[in-house]
Amino acid sequence: MKHRYLKSNLMACLLTVAIAGGFLFTSCEDWTDPEEVDYTIQDPSKQNPELWARYTESLRVYKLERPHYITYANFNNGVEPSKNEGEYLRSLPDSLDFVTLANSENITASDREDIPGLQEKSTRVLYHVDYAKKMAELPDDATLGAWLDKAVATVTELNMDGFAFSGIPLYGGTDDEQAARKASARLIVSKLSATGKALIFEGDPSFVDAADMEKLDYVVLNTADIERAVALKLLVANTLEMHTTLSKAQLVLATKMNGKLADEDGKWHNAVLEMPNRVVGLGPLAGMAIYSIGEDYYQPEKNYHTCRTAIQTMNPSNVKRK
Repeated sequence: MKHRYLKSNLMACLLTVAIAGGFLFTSCEDWTDPEEVDYTIQDPSKQNPELWARYTESLRVYKLERPHYITYANFNNGVEPSKNEGEYLRSLPDSLDFVTLANSENITASDREDIPGLQEKSTRVLYHVDYAKKMAELPDDATLGAWLDKAVATVTELNMDGFAFSGIPLYGGTDDEQAARKASARLIVSKLSATGKALIFEGDPSFVDAADMEKLDYVVLNTADIERAVALKLLVANTLEMHTTLSKAQLVLATKMNGKLADEDGKWHNAVLEMPNRVVGLGPLAGMAIYSIGEDYYQPEKNYHTCRTAIQTMNPSNVKRK
């Protein structure tokens, strides 16, 4: 009897294991069956077209109709193949007013694809005419004119919104050299302003003829490397005093990612986060420019956290600028 009992128990145990194993194997087979998952990223405009239309309209009203401090960004485009999402124009914050393509002579297929997306959000995309960098290769009006014509042709082809240009004034040199530099500046403004599109100058405004200052929408003052608030204040005051045809409403202060700015008490601040206070306090001025903005893409809180915070500081959502 004892042996029969043990044998019965043994059979029961084996049967239990067999049944459990069968369920286990069946479950494993079920788990390993391939299942299709759609990883396609759907464009926000297609997820909810009505909501998207309302959103883009609110951006248009904010940027083009409501008085506010502008944000101008200089973006290092032309990277191909791009290594991460931060190298694409489409990832820039929606609240930017202007984006200048730093490498405008190398506009990639990705750049071309992304430009209309920025414009849909009323962000104006500008071609960078970097005369300060190229002027040694443009010794006369003929070569300069041909170079400018190519820039205008590209802007027309891609339906871009205008131009940002740079230049270096000549404080020394002969009278002929001075005259040639001024003639180049007048030619640049003449050709680019004739398009009727946005026109912004980057650098020392002494490069631009006083009579041409009214043709510029904004002047981005070269303040990105200034690290002391006192020096910044003096530069702004001297610039406005020297250039009587340049208004505060045209003047934009430049800063750069990872820069530092010390206040009047010597306390150091993140330059991008502190500059909005200077835009308001020294003017009010037109707004701020951010160079190397792509370096702000990866942030623990959210993408472009520093830039978004600075824009919100200049333009609080519950405060209207008169």
